[in-house]
Amino acid sequence: MDSSVYTPGAGHLPPVLAGRDDLLHAMTVRLNDVANVGRTRSEDVVFTGVRGVGKTAMLTAYSAAAAERGFEVISYQAVTGQAGLVESVLARAALRIDQEVKAWARARRALDRISGVSLGVAGISAGVNVHEQTATARRVHPEALAEALATLAAEIRRDAPTGGVLITVDEMQVAAKSDLPLLAATLHRLNVEHPQAAVAFAGTGLPHVPTVLREAGVTHPDRLFLIEELAPVLPPTEARYAVIEPARRAGVSWSTEAADRIVVLTNGYPAHLQLFADEAWRAAPGPGSISVDDVDAGARRAGDRLVRQSLGPRLNELPPRQLEYLTAIALHGGSVTTRVVAETLGRQQRELSWIRDELLRAGDVYAPSRGRVVMSVPAFAPFLLSHYNDARDASDTPLLPLAAMRSNAAPEAPEPLPAPNTDGA
Repeated sequence: MDSSVYTPGAGHLPPVLAGRDDLLHAMTVRLNDVANVGRTRSEDVVFTGVRGVGKTAMLTAYSAAAAERGFEVISYQAVTGQAGLVESVLARAALRIDQEVKAWARARRALDRISGVSLGVAGISAGVNVHEQTATARRVHPEALAEALATLAAEIRRDAPTGGVLITVDEMQVAAKSDLPLLAATLHRLNVEHPQAAVAFAGTGLPHVPTVLREAGVTHPDRLFLIEELAPVLPPTEARYAVIEPARRAGVSWSTEAADRIVVLTNGYPAHLQLFADEAWRAAPGPGSISVDDVDAGARRAGDRLVRQSLGPRLNELPPRQLEYLTAIALHGGSVTTRVVAETLGRQQRELSWIRDELLRAGDVYAPSRGRVVMSVPAFAPFLLSHYNDARDASDTPLLPLAAMRSNAAPEAPEPLPAPNTDGA
């Protein structure tokens, strides 16, 4: 069938945010409270989780809900070495002033104080020099930024009584080190000096974002931000709903066996649900149903796409010791204690802690509890086991053979979770 209803790919908003309804409803209620009461009812949220679980999709949905209520959304996509928070505010200001949005024009004087230039006047409307991001972030005082945002929110509410300002930052773990304390201090100054300001914040990041915030100098990030961790996999009922409901709206039905099969193949991992459902849709002859045979045919193509686009490239990028460590986790089904990883590798836990930390920062694993590590992408576990020996033979670093890992594993490593056909790279 043509015209698939599914949206595979990083950052795309899925047709149904399965398993996130309660969280999204709670966040929209908080928007209402901020619009009515201000910062005294605000909870600045950070959606955390491994890659592919829908953090950016949640942020997109939250931003859309805010825009519907009259909020102006200032979005900042954190990218290493690129323009930062202050530049994002000023770029949005320049654009909206150029568009002759009255609220932004009325707040221009307050915005000028953080820019050092006159926005929207005589060629300055394009914004500021993004190459001066670090210096700009240092020059701007949190009090001045908080004052500008509070002024802007007040002007917006003159035209849209249920509106305000929503600031969003995607991928906070790679934000400039100077941006994170500035952001935290600005939100704190809003709480203290502008409690009635209708200003809200939402961000996303990998599970170790609280650690990144502390290392950047943000004290007690857990008190300043509401950390909402998105589950790495959806429960079976929600996973089935994520694939069945978009098709139903388009007049297409999934057989019970097909829906069950796709949940098993993907383990309920949101990114792979979209990918495998998309390929099953394209494999189905139509016109109005998807069978288990369509799922299996689509799974072969989805597995090939995974190998080409993510699993293969990531395998090739892994430093040798990280490859070895991840393979030890994969041998235990993708979820294991750090003690067992050390036993499997025949090493001491303290010798391996730096490798674990690097994998956490890269997003390849997460730590759901103290002393346990879980692979972020379920399909990566069987893929690694299929390709480890070849990668080991090609490595200049001596790595433990897979057979030796199996021998060390006690009493016996379980079989990994069912996975797509990814052994034909």
